Amino acid sequence: MHKIEFFGHLPFQTETVQNSVGAKNEQKTYYLNEPQSTLLITYFRNNEIVTDFKFKLVKEFFRMREILQNQKSQTVQPPQTQNLQLPEIGNSTQKIIELDNNFTATTNLLANLRNANPIDLFRLDQFYREFHNFSPLETFKIDLENQFFLPTELGKMINKSPVEINLMLEHKGFQVRENKIWKLTESGRDFGIEINGKFSQIKWKMKSIV
Repeated sequence: MHKIEFFGHLPFQTETVQNSVGAKNEQKTYYLNEPQSTLLITYFRNNEIVTDFKFKLVKEFFRMREILQNQKSQTVQPPQTQNLQLPEIGNSTQKIIELDNNFTATTNLLANLRNANPIDLFRLDQFYREFHNFSPLETFKIDLENQFFLPTELGKMINKSPVEINLMLEHKGFQVRENKIWKLTESGRDFGIEINGKFSQIKWKMKSIV
């Protein structure tokens, strides 16, 4: 919940509803803004119902954005007079304050993105690439491709099981199974690293599967 609240206050409305047998329960309805809705649906696994919901949600946000933009363009601006204009130093000061606020907000956003869960970042980036032709990771120069991930983590990124990921890597010739333990091949050393601890594991770069 705190990740969704990063993108703004999360208002909700509570109402009492009655089910088919007459029992009364409290029902909360949350009102999400566009970034909150975008983040939430990245957590959903794609199926026919979810993809249909995503399509309708994105379509509705774009429809509302167009309505608001049209209303804004039709708003009559009051004529400016010399008495309403700030002195030059005042304008400069105001611009500096606005730039400082924008810079602080951008810096905070970038810090939160860099500290966010890489899996969430990857899903968010894929969503924006698909529906908005825009990559937040490229814009903020966040490099996930050279980080290493376990097969379980890679699977969560592309909705595959760890078994499917390991078989995919084996099929590519990046690893082989010896005595029930996965081992890197020579070609796999460009994409993975072996971690020897209590359990032998291999971590992989994203480009090994993407």
